Amino acid sequence: MENENKIWLIEQYAQKAWTVSLALSQEAARAGRHGKGYAVVAHEARILTDKLYEYVEKIRFGSNDETMFKGIIDFAMMFKYLSVNAAIEILHMVDVSMDFNIPKSMSVFAEELRRLAIKLNELTNENSRKKPLAMPEPASPSEAAGTDSFFLYSICGHPLIENPKKILEIHMVFRRPINEGAMTINLRGEAIPILNCHQLLGLPQEDSDMQTFIIIAPEGKEKIYAVPIDDLDVNAIFYSRVGHAVSPKENHAFANYARKCWDVIGGGQVVFVDWQGLRGHEGVYY
Repeated sequence: MENENKIWLIEQYAQKAWTVSLALSQEAARAGRHGKGYAVVAHEARILTDKLYEYVEKIRFGSNDETMFKGIIDFAMMFKYLSVNAAIEILHMVDVSMDFNIPKSMSVFAEELRRLAIKLNELTNENSRKKPLAMPEPASPSEAAGTDSFFLYSICGHPLIENPKKILEIHMVFRRPINEGAMTINLRGEAIPILNCHQLLGLPQEDSDMQTFIIIAPEGKEKIYAVPIDDLDVNAIFYSRVGHAVSPKENHAFANYARKCWDVIGGGQVVFVDWQGLRGHEGVYY
C-alpha cells in the first residue's frame, strides 16, 4: 500500500475515533453517576485521538517513509485496550442502570473502538496480538447453567479466566517496564499495589518496553490490585457456557492457587485464580 493511501486511511480512522469519543462522552453523561468509568474511557479515547492526529501530521510533513508507520502498532494496541475497557464498563453498568438502552448503545461504540484497533493493525506488518489466546469452550458444560461472560488473559503463557465484573480496568504502561522492586503503579493519582504472579511463582517475565496490568478487586473495591499479565487478545471478553469444575493439571503454574478450573475443548485448561491464597504465598502479602 502506498504511503499516501496509508496516510489518508489513518486520517479517516482518526476522524472516526473522534466521532466515537464524542459519542462515548454523551453516553457517559446519560448514564449519570453510573457512567463515571465510561467517562474515563471517553476521555482517554479523546486524548488518544488527538495523539493520532498529531502522529499523522508528523508523517505527512516528516520523512514520510515506511519506517514512520511502525508507531501505528502502538495506536492499534491502545485502541484495543480501550475497547476492552469499554466492554468491562458496560458489564459493570448492566446491573445498576435503569435504562437498558444505555448499555446497548454503549456496546455499539465499544465495537467501533475494537474495529478501529483491527483496522490500524492491518496497516502494519506486525500483529497487535503478541500472544493470541484461543477462545475456550468448556468441554463439560453444566446442565443447569447457561451462557455467561468471562474475561480471558494469560500469565507466562498459562491461560487464566475471571469474572469480568471483578476487573475494574486494563492499564498499559508504555516504554516503562516495571522493575522487580516495584510495589505499586500510579493510576490517575492513586498508588495501586502490584500483585506480581511472576515473582511469587518464579515465572520468567520477558523484557519488554510495555507492561499490561489488570486492575482487579477480587473481594470488592476495598482491596484493589494491579496484576501484571501477558498481552490481551482483542476479544478478551467473551460469552460461553459455564463448565464443571475439574482438578488442574500439575504442570499448570497456578495448580496450587486455583479456586476453580475448567477443561476446554482442545485439551487445555483455564483457571480462576485463588487470589487470597496466592497473596499468602510464602508469607508474601501485597
